[in-house]
Amino acid sequence: MDTTSLLVLAVAVVALGAAWFAWRRTGRLNDDQFAQLVGVIVRTQVAEAQSQALQQNSEQFLALAETRLRTETARGEERLKARADEIEKGLETVGTAITKLRDYVESTDKTRGEGVASLAAVTAESRKTMEALGAATGKLTEVLVSGQARGQWGERMAEDILRVAGFVEGVQYRKNTQLDAGSGRPDFTFLLPQTRVLHMDVKFPLAAYLRYLEAASEPDRAVAVHDFLRDARARIREVTNREYIDPAGGTLDYVLLFVPNEQVYGFIHESDPELLDGALRQRVVMCSPFTLFAVLSVIRQAIDNFHLTQRTDEILTVLGGFNQQWTIYKDAVGRVGRGLATTQKAFDTLSGPRTRVLDRHIERVERLRVDAGLPAEVLPAADEALLELGDEELPGDDEDTQRT
Repeated sequence: MDTTSLLVLAVAVVALGAAWFAWRRTGRLNDDQFAQLVGVIVRTQVAEAQSQALQQNSEQFLALAETRLRTETARGEERLKARADEIEKGLETVGTAITKLRDYVESTDKTRGEGVASLAAVTAESRKTMEALGAATGKLTEVLVSGQARGQWGERMAEDILRVAGFVEGVQYRKNTQLDAGSGRPDFTFLLPQTRVLHMDVKFPLAAYLRYLEAASEPDRAVAVHDFLRDARARIREVTNREYIDPAGGTLDYVLLFVPNEQVYGFIHESDPELLDGALRQRVVMCSPFTLFAVLSVIRQAIDNFHLTQRTDEILTVLGGFNQQWTIYKDAVGRVGRGLATTQKAFDTLSGPRTRVLDRHIERVERLRVDAGLPAEVLPAADEALLELGDEELPGDDEDTQRT
């Protein structure tokens, strides 16, 4: 019961007491009137007490509600602040990631742009070099009149292409080497894996081509074309008749015929496309400076792949030997481990149960000596030290003795 209820009850009691004294003093009120008076007083006081209690409860409720509202508002503000901090941290993380991504994209674009520019520069430089080479080749046709000069110039052109392709004389190819089993002497012999070789001759049918260029009439040009194609077919027959193709002797099943001038090679295509197909049927591959570089690249890649495969086979063979040795090693380690386990078990038996059994027998002998009154033998200092060392109790001895 709270203070307000006690106060209302006290007022009601006082009012009842006052009414009872008044009735006793005057004697004017009968019992019904007195009861009505008491009821009125009680209802009045109770109503006033209820009103006061309701007002007080309302004030307390409002105060409690205000306190709870402030508490929840503070908690909400703290939560909003924490959530704002988390959102801010998340935005910072996202911003950092976006910055890193932008930097990576910019770096990648820059690197790619530099690579494209470098590739374009290299391509342009290569194109200029090839154009200059073609122009120089065209000018040299005016100088190369004698067959010997043409042959030397063609060999020099082939050596330049070999050098660009990464071929080294004495390593990937030989020059002007006499065949062992024949009378042929190819201009170049490429050394392939498994002691295989590929021969190449340099042929330059230029005389008829120059007459074609200098011809003033169509009949003269037709005769020059006929003579040029006849010379080209003759060069093909020369290659096929010199034992350059001998698979049984270690060569590949074809031979290369190098025409060291793009204009002359193109003129062959223009004048008689079937000539190249006929050469292929005779297992002769005709090459211009550009196509020879492509063929040499394929040969170089094939050689590298072969060496890589051979090295891989060697590695796999070594790994197979290592696997065998590893198996032997594991077996030996297993045998040593089992031997050590057996030795350890025997040592544990000797140092444990066997030693304790002997100690008990020695104790019995010692008791017999003491009971007989015999003196103990005096041992040297070194033996006493060993006995004292043996008397030291090792961890686990008591448990082992109990189990024994």
